[in-house]
Amino acid sequence: MENIEKETNNLEKPGILIGYYGFWVILTYVNAVAGLIGMYFALNGNIRLALILLMFAGLCDGLDGRVASLKERTDRQKNYGIQIDAFADIISFGLLPVVIGYIIITGYDVQLLTSFYLAISVVFILASLIRLAYFNVIETEHLNKNEKRTFFVGLPVTTVSLLIPIVYSLCCVFNLPLPLIYAIMLAGVSVVYVVRIKIPKPRGRLLVLLCLAALPAAIYIIFLGGN
Repeated sequence: MENIEKETNNLEKPGILIGYYGFWVILTYVNAVAGLIGMYFALNGNIRLALILLMFAGLCDGLDGRVASLKERTDRQKNYGIQIDAFADIISFGLLPVVIGYIIITGYDVQLLTSFYLAISVVFILASLIRLAYFNVIETEHLNKNEKRTFFVGLPVTTVSLLIPIVYSLCCVFNLPLPLIYAIMLAGVSVVYVVRIKIPKPRGRLLVLLCLAALPAAIYIIFLGGN
C-alpha cells in the first residue's frame, strides 16, 4: 500500500499554481484559446478566420485524448482532463458557433430572423451545456470503473467543427440562403445533442472518411472563402 501511495505522489507534485500544465492537457487549453480568438474575429466581421479557428479547435479536441494517453496520469489528473475538456468545448463548440451565426444573420438585417436566431441560440447553448455535463458524469463513471467508452449518447459537440464549415461552404458555392440554413442547422443540432441515441465512436476508416468529407470545405474556406 505504501509503495502505491509513493508512486501516486510521484505522478502528481503540487506546484505554485492550481491546475495542471503538462503536455497532455495543452491541446485542451489551445482548443479554448482558439475558440476565444475565433469569437474575436467573428465579432470583427472576419467569418473566414473564425471558421478556420473553429476547425482548428476541432482538430485539437480530436487529438487531445490521444496525446493524454501517452502519459501515465493519476485519477485526479484524468478527472481534471474530463472537466477542463468540457469547459473548453463549451467555448469553442457552444459559444463560437452562436457568435458566428449572429454575425452572419445580423449582416442581412432581417429583424424576424434575428429574433428567431436568438431563441435558437439559447436552446443551442443549453443543449450544449446539458450534453457536456451529462458526458462528464458518464465519463467519470467509466473512469471509476476503469472502462473505455465505445459509443456516444447523442451527437458530440465537436461535430460542429466539421458541420458548420461544410454548410457554410455549400451555401457560398451554390448561393443558398446562409442565414436561414445556419439557423435551422443549429436548431437541428441542438435536438440531436440531447436525444438518447447511440452513435459509434469514430475510429479508423470512419474517422478518415469524416475528415475527407470536411476537407473540401476546409480548402474552400482557407484559400477561397474571402471574409
